[in-house]
Amino acid sequence: MQALEVSAHLARRGHMVRLACCAGSRLAREAHDARLVLSELEVSGYFHPAATWRLSRLIRFHAMSLLHCQHSRDLSLVVPAADLSGISPKIVLSKRVGSYVHKRDFFHRYTYSRLARVLAISEVIHRNVLDTTPTPPERVLTLHDAIDTEVFDPAKAEGMRVRSEFGYSAQTIVVGFVGRFSPGKGHEELLQAAAAVHGTRPGVRFLVVGEASAGEEAYAESIRQMSARLGLDGVVTFAGFRRDTPDVMASFDILAFPSHAESFGVVLIEAMAMGLPVVSTNCDGVLDIVRDGETGLFVHPRASGELAAALFRLIDSQDLRSRLGAAGRRRALDLFGRESQIDRLEQIYREVLSENPSGRTP
Repeated sequence: MQALEVSAHLARRGHMVRLACCAGSRLAREAHDARLVLSELEVSGYFHPAATWRLSRLIRFHAMSLLHCQHSRDLSLVVPAADLSGISPKIVLSKRVGSYVHKRDFFHRYTYSRLARVLAISEVIHRNVLDTTPTPPERVLTLHDAIDTEVFDPAKAEGMRVRSEFGYSAQTIVVGFVGRFSPGKGHEELLQAAAAVHGTRPGVRFLVVGEASAGEEAYAESIRQMSARLGLDGVVTFAGFRRDTPDVMASFDILAFPSHAESFGVVLIEAMAMGLPVVSTNCDGVLDIVRDGETGLFVHPRASGELAAALFRLIDSQDLRSRLGAAGRRRALDLFGRESQIDRLEQIYREVLSENPSGRTP
């Protein structure tokens, strides 16, 4: 999603952008619908000579000056392709996931030596890059993921339409969750907290938005079965994948984010931009986003009792919900807007392109 939206914004600003991605992928379909210039490559595993050769020809033919790699795994394709092209484009890597593997072998010294910058999406990822890769500290920057705050605007959203769809009245308090079905996202704790809340606040409803990733369908089914065992039919609704995320969030009164570990958390800044108070675990990249007691309430990971207690506080106090939600929207607008992110990214690109191969500005 970030690669798609950043590419679209750069193209609208007049840059010549070509998005390369796996053939037949969802990203390819979305990029095609967005009318981006697209190159689809057949890529699987870590060794793909045919794709490397094709990408090198694309780089050379289009005289690409800069490659922005969105996944460290793709360096095994992008770096050799850049070198084979014969024109030595600059390479930038966005780093979104931490690693526990120390990448200091010959192969990683080679690939990371070709990076002009590594852009970590949070401070915890920034530290992880310094700890696990052979990247000089001066080449590592923090650049948060961002959202379009014109899209995520509560004044434009149709929350009541979504409430009507699910049978919620204007007075119903709705706790929302948005995220894919995947172990570690905190679905179990959310359901346990929902059961606790339902015991004394039977009118509160929980709306769970998201679908299972490929291979995780069994986990999603286990969560639905857990909800049934807890007697939450009619209390928890599983809405599946939704494209109208701003409208869905506008139907919430509270966003719950019980993830066990998260390198950043775009859902949080989306919710804050929508003026929602959030209850979030106090882990990793979340610390860059939420301010405890100011824009939301922190709980510990895997602590369903703490999650329930924080939800009770917000359910029982409209004033607290309003105060945290308003502060959250201000913070999202100030720090996580797409336009300011693209401004910063353009600045980084200019700095990189002005440097000679040693990494110094002439």
